[in-house]
Amino acid sequence: MRIARLALSAFAALWLILLTALLWGPRDAVAGGSEAWVITSFHSDIGVATDSTLTINEDIQVDFGGLQKHGIFRTIPLRYRYDSTKDRFYELTVQSVTNGTTPLQHNDYIDSDNQVIKIGDPDRTVSGRQRYVISYTVRGAMNSFPDHDELFWNVDGPLWPVPKQTVTATVHLPTAAFQKAACYEGPPRSTAACQHQDGSDSVSFTSTRRLGSGEQMSVVTALNKGVVTVPAPLLEERKRSFPQDAFEVNPLTVGVGLLLLVAGVGLIIRFWLVHGRDRAYLTRYYHTNDPAPDRPEPVFQHEPVVVEFEPPQNLRPAELGLILDESADTKDVTATIVDLAVRGFLTISEVPGKHDWLLTRKSGEVPGLLPYERTLFYGLFANGRQQVKISELKGTFQSTLRSAEGEVYADAMSRKFFRARPDLIRLATIGVAILIALVGAGLTFLLGVTFGGGLIGVAVILVGVVLLVMHSAMASRTAPGREVMQKTLGFRLYMTTAEKYRQQFAEKAEIFTQLLPYAIVFGCVSRWAKAFEGIDTSASNNWYVGNAPFQAAILSSSLESMNSSLSGAIASSPPSSGSSSGFGGGGFSGGGGGGGGGGSW
Repeated sequence: MRIARLALSAFAALWLILLTALLWGPRDAVAGGSEAWVITSFHSDIGVATDSTLTINEDIQVDFGGLQKHGIFRTIPLRYRYDSTKDRFYELTVQSVTNGTTPLQHNDYIDSDNQVIKIGDPDRTVSGRQRYVISYTVRGAMNSFPDHDELFWNVDGPLWPVPKQTVTATVHLPTAAFQKAACYEGPPRSTAACQHQDGSDSVSFTSTRRLGSGEQMSVVTALNKGVVTVPAPLLEERKRSFPQDAFEVNPLTVGVGLLLLVAGVGLIIRFWLVHGRDRAYLTRYYHTNDPAPDRPEPVFQHEPVVVEFEPPQNLRPAELGLILDESADTKDVTATIVDLAVRGFLTISEVPGKHDWLLTRKSGEVPGLLPYERTLFYGLFANGRQQVKISELKGTFQSTLRSAEGEVYADAMSRKFFRARPDLIRLATIGVAILIALVGAGLTFLLGVTFGGGLIGVAVILVGVVLLVMHSAMASRTAPGREVMQKTLGFRLYMTTAEKYRQQFAEKAEIFTQLLPYAIVFGCVSRWAKAFEGIDTSASNNWYVGNAPFQAAILSSSLESMNSSLSGAIASSPPSSGSSSGFGGGGFSGGGGGGGGGGSW
């Protein structure tokens, strides 16, 4: 059943996207890159005041070697995740930047919740050994616990792109404040210990080895309770980032998301049940030209296919192709060209030694053609030409093809086979599906950064995906159209099981070529030809000239090859030209225009 297959595809796509959304979580930042300079020493002198304000002096000594640099960046995070709804932030004020004795030009600004201190003169470069001493104060960094107060400080940070040969720190405390200390080194979350030396009013910390890019040293100092005043953490509503914080899994997001998903898919199914199913006559006694009571066809009840021995209502191959799959495509058009040949309007000749065929117009009038047949015929022999090779149609037949396909749809609508043009229904459904998915994408971002409700938006996206997968099921036939479709299925069954009727074919060999275009539409040319093995069908051939004696099997093989070539040729669009040169075959690597890139400060 068509709707069952489409539903399985839809839910497979749905599950894949939902799984991706649920697993689309935060990623640890990795400090990348390696540059040809080094931090020879990084020392931080941290003073803890009785009001818990930190005064920090960082002495950073680097060696640029022979590189020409303006200076360095120092980036210090100001915001940290506190809980599911709040962020903790620090207040940092830069006091000075020197080389130990002389002030240095610098620019301070906040970028993505980080304090950035950009040191150096944009009009001057330096090289070799350089020293940078940064002084700043921090409020809100101390932590309070029931039995102690605590400073937990990441001294240097892991995001430097170069190694640090030594990292040291000294924490200065108020009198009688010290309780205990600890030190850790390595990548984030490492528990490897570094060295510390405890004193009465200060603690010294030292890394045990060179720290590479992506590694840092963190120090912890516990203070006796009550020596310093530690205010409550500075908190505010958490600023969410996308996608890391956008997909919280909680009863609200999961419940609303599932509700929207079920409701959306339910509406799609309801629309299909009401508008997407074919109509069926309520009684077997009706006249195709008179209105008769009908209803949507039953979902789980299908009529048996009864063999039909001729095309229903004498419809042409392309008309049956459309009623069968609700699509006018190149297969229907190529079958029409063969049908025109069988009916005596043109001949088809194999070009000796080449994988090509020559179409030749027969002289005289061409009466009785349907609009789409007339469009194809005069499109093939445009500008008064009498002959055309299939290879010559490539890149020139696209507009004729599209016009003919549109007229096939118009022909079906004039016969009232469909409730609305299937191609327009599919196009409108695709447009609505894309619109729903875009709205879902917007909701995913908006709700995700607002309160972590990105899953709600994902549910809306999935509704759009389900509708997109099911778009081809939304076109429906009228009761007359469904009746013709049932007879078409019976006619196709006759042609695909034609070997049963070989005795009849021996007495009526001309039926082979008469119905051959329908075999092309039904995709059963080989089976149809096999039913005529050993039967002389040459008497009915006055339209095909091959490189071998006329036999059903040889003709069927040649027509299948021609059908493939013809489909590729008439569906090919004209080549387009761009404005680029680049010499030779058009250039590249980048294809022209400006290129992006950058480097260090």
